[in-house]
Amino acid sequence: MHKLRWDDLQFVYAVAEQGSLSAASRALGVNHATVLRRIAWLEETNDVKLFDRSKNGYSLRPEGRALLASLKLMDHASARIGRSLALTAKGIEGTFRLATTDAIACLLLPGLLSTLRETHPNINIEIAVSNDPIDMSLSGAEILIRPGADLPPELSGVRAWEVDFGVYGSPLYLEQNAGLPIDGHKWLGVAPGFAKSTVGEWQFSAIRSRFEFTADSFLTLAGLAAQGLGLAMLPGFVGRNTHNLVPADEFPGGPTTGVWVATHSEFRRQNDIETLLSFFAAALARDAGQVKQVR
Repeated sequence: MHKLRWDDLQFVYAVAEQGSLSAASRALGVNHATVLRRIAWLEETNDVKLFDRSKNGYSLRPEGRALLASLKLMDHASARIGRSLALTAKGIEGTFRLATTDAIACLLLPGLLSTLRETHPNINIEIAVSNDPIDMSLSGAEILIRPGADLPPELSGVRAWEVDFGVYGSPLYLEQNAGLPIDGHKWLGVAPGFAKSTVGEWQFSAIRSRFEFTADSFLTLAGLAAQGLGLAMLPGFVGRNTHNLVPADEFPGGPTTGVWVATHSEFRRQNDIETLLSFFAAALARDAGQVKQVR
């Protein structure tokens, strides 16, 4: 079968959407004969009949209708790529505010911003750090990179990454306390104000003993655990990037949550904001997994 290209398929999509060769030719900016020739060539090359012809125009046959949803996606993707190329060529200038957590800001953001600066050398980013989802939403930031199962209604964005959590401790602590049951360990937990977070729900249901120390920062909990003060449930990217921490293999299968790249709804459809959202979502997805969901 001939390798299909969007340059060929856009003629099928235009005729299917417009309902006639003449309307499709106007939409594509080509003459009637070109549309007819490209449709005939595509059908002949792929040994398929896509349209029923009648005096009322062209209508997709049943086997052709199955392609319509895919053709719509390709058309939308082509338009997005065109907009992105235009914006990339022009470049984004100005200052933008980005709100995120301390762990993301310290461990993930530097690499992302280094790549961003290569494409947009005249951009400036103000980084607002908060581990409180409410503070983050009220920060006035154009871009938010924040963890959570979902987004509040005033935000819109992409669930770009699925974060794994696990229990971590120092090698010495784990050696000295090998074989203890879960309630026999010293635990370091998130502060009570984060009881509804992913880790908060896990620790308040799984751990019945009191916590040695609590904090509203995973970086702080990681530092305490690295000093041998107890075990902590941490995002994998924090535990793996903290010196003197190793996974506690006797406690496998921690929870997961998403990381969203989002903006306030009133900022959507602004070209520079959309470009930044796309960049950060793609960068996180490329480095840490596939995009999961779009709102």
